[in-house]
Amino acid sequence: MEVQSVKLHETNEGRETQQGVAGFEGANALFFMFALGFALMIFRRFASGPEASMLVAISLAAIPLIVVSAYVFGLKQGKPASYDVELAEWLIIKASAAPYFAPGKVEPMNLPWVDSTVKEQQS
Repeated sequence: MEVQSVKLHETNEGRETQQGVAGFEGANALFFMFALGFALMIFRRFASGPEASMLVAISLAAIPLIVVSAYVFGLKQGKPASYDVELAEWLIIKASAAPYFAPGKVEPMNLPWVDSTVKEQQS
């Protein structure tokens, strides 16, 4: 008689899904939570008091949420890891109008296998 054993199948549900809040995935959800907390503080500050205006309070409290949403969905989520940093570097280089790969900024490469093939082609 054969002994039947229990087959264990690994499930990777926790590894296959991204944790998120309100559409923000992974660490980007932390940006959203901090922006939400800051928005609540702004709302409370401008919604309480004798001359409180709800329209002003809501408008000012929406600013951190809009800024963080634009940053995360435009430059972080679904993009390569350093996309936002490299875009900022590129914009700074373009704004300064300085050539990034100018001969004075690039160190010459001295590679023996490159030098030998160049010499062979010239002769």
